[in-house]
Amino acid sequence: MSWLEQLYLTYENAIQNPENQNATRKPLLPPYHTLQNAHIEIILDENGNFIDVNPVNDKADQEIIIPCTEKSASRTSGEAPHPLCDKIQYCAKDYQGNKKCYFSSYFSLLKAWKEFDPTNRFLTAIYKYVEKGTLCTDVLSSSKIKLKSNQDIGDLLVRWIVEIPGENETKCWKRKDLYESWKRFNETESRIEDVCFVTGIKSVIAINHPKRVRNSGDGAKLISSNDKEEFTFLGKFYLNEMGNEKLPTQAAAVSVDVSQKAHSTLRWLIERQGFKNGNQVIVSFTNSGKTPPDIFASTSSIFDESNENLIEETSKASYSDLGQAFAKKLNSKMAGYRAELGNTDKIIVIGLDSAGPGRIAITYYRELGSSEFIDRIETWHQQMAWHFYLRVENSGKKNQIYGGYTILAPSPSIIAEACYGPKRDEDFQKYKKSVIERLLHCIIDGSPIPEDLLNTVVRKVSNPLAYPKEKHWQWEQALSVACALYRCYSERNTNLKIKYDMALEKNRNDRDYLYGRLLAVAEHIEEIALNVAKENRETNAARLMQQFADHPYSTWRNIESALRPYISRLKVNRPGFLQNMQTLLDEIHGLFKPGDYENDSRLSGLYLLGYHCQRLEFKKEKNQHNLEESNNE
Repeated sequence: MSWLEQLYLTYENAIQNPENQNATRKPLLPPYHTLQNAHIEIILDENGNFIDVNPVNDKADQEIIIPCTEKSASRTSGEAPHPLCDKIQYCAKDYQGNKKCYFSSYFSLLKAWKEFDPTNRFLTAIYKYVEKGTLCTDVLSSSKIKLKSNQDIGDLLVRWIVEIPGENETKCWKRKDLYESWKRFNETESRIEDVCFVTGIKSVIAINHPKRVRNSGDGAKLISSNDKEEFTFLGKFYLNEMGNEKLPTQAAAVSVDVSQKAHSTLRWLIERQGFKNGNQVIVSFTNSGKTPPDIFASTSSIFDESNENLIEETSKASYSDLGQAFAKKLNSKMAGYRAELGNTDKIIVIGLDSAGPGRIAITYYRELGSSEFIDRIETWHQQMAWHFYLRVENSGKKNQIYGGYTILAPSPSIIAEACYGPKRDEDFQKYKKSVIERLLHCIIDGSPIPEDLLNTVVRKVSNPLAYPKEKHWQWEQALSVACALYRCYSERNTNLKIKYDMALEKNRNDRDYLYGRLLAVAEHIEEIALNVAKENRETNAARLMQQFADHPYSTWRNIESALRPYISRLKVNRPGFLQNMQTLLDEIHGLFKPGDYENDSRLSGLYLLGYHCQRLEFKKEKNQHNLEESNNE
């Protein structure tokens, strides 16, 4: 029950701070209230006379706070009215549609509430109007309400506006005095009392727990005990005093107050700072109400950099940078979080998912000190940092997309796309959910990068021709992700414990790293030769990259043979460049340890680090050459 306790404490702290409640469109709900989408609004005067009816077409304005009973908040079918705002099949005495009319139970509940609080003029006006029984007639006679084909009027949810002279707020769903009135009324009702598992205090126990946790259409519940005829209550549970029913409170005795506040807090946190991926939701929070750093953000998102800043940063990127500037900026940002959160705040991470429409499972739960949490986030971004290819929209020039490299750690969503994307079909969503859940353990628990996940990205990147030519930037991003994953994998793997630099390591003599460098050099030679001849086609290095990764020695001989006509061309047009490349090839060959060069076994992801670093080194040299030419002009 720890998660319930933490959510309950968060509610008690957050409700005291109005700024927390206004930080998002979805509010922190008062107890015994829920969110529903309204379809029509009925306007009354203070005497309960009908004035007008309007459709609620603006989706941003449809979701409202309504009072609810413990049963109606969790209703899926059957008779369980909300006390004020509800569907027409509940509110209209004259409803005669295809659905069952539940007016009697709705009216009885509204009457009991009105009699409990007889001085509330809003309640009295609505009660008087509902008692007349003309709601359906008034709605159907209005030309403003247009029903869709096969739509039953009974499905429309009604909200109320009561125009009372001297009252500034006429919308009943926004009146806090109605919130408080309904809460007081609920607390007078007789309920089952028991010791709450969360507070340890004897309290009124919740029998039905709220739904709509992840969104307003979510019918799944975190706590449910309605399976009274099957296997839920077999074993140690005993019958009630009547001897005819086993009570669900024997399994989970949670007070109504705790259940209402905890579910309301979780709903509020998910809307404000939760990560959503279909049915999967992950949220981190402090019970003080302060917002911790986003677990699933890329480093650029954590830095909160504008597009203009990113364009400037990528333009000035130094490919020889070992990440010092990045590390300083990350340390500074994390120091800010440490100062804001302090050392006493506890940070809770909770993951939710559901396989079906009825039940939500807690798939992940951790409680950490704020310092420990920030350390783990910082470690993740440090170990996953790499030269990442970014596409940024230039707001100064309409529809212009700028592409360039900057150092950052990619977000888990981008990693999932590199593994299985970028398609947005059902299979991708299923795989993405799995990737997110597995990476959560890497980020929060410091677990090693899953080897199968790394191998998936490496295999995908090793086939660049699988990406459409116009989407080549997606392959560049996937290559960056593969390098970042391998770098983090090597540092965390207990059998390796190797830390690779972000710049080219010219003296590193690992076989796979050197073969990656050879591939980059061959590709560069062919690209320059094709550019000289003004030809636009894929290089042999790109076409044979997958085969090269599987059999580097035998494939390299094919690539090397295919370079001969390009070398002949460059001898005439670019002899200086060719001499430099041949010298570089000789240097790389000279670094191989005896027997490594002839080894034809499959390359690990390390070859991509050598390949990418060598490519970036060529970009650095090109930038320096362009800078020297501009200075000489």
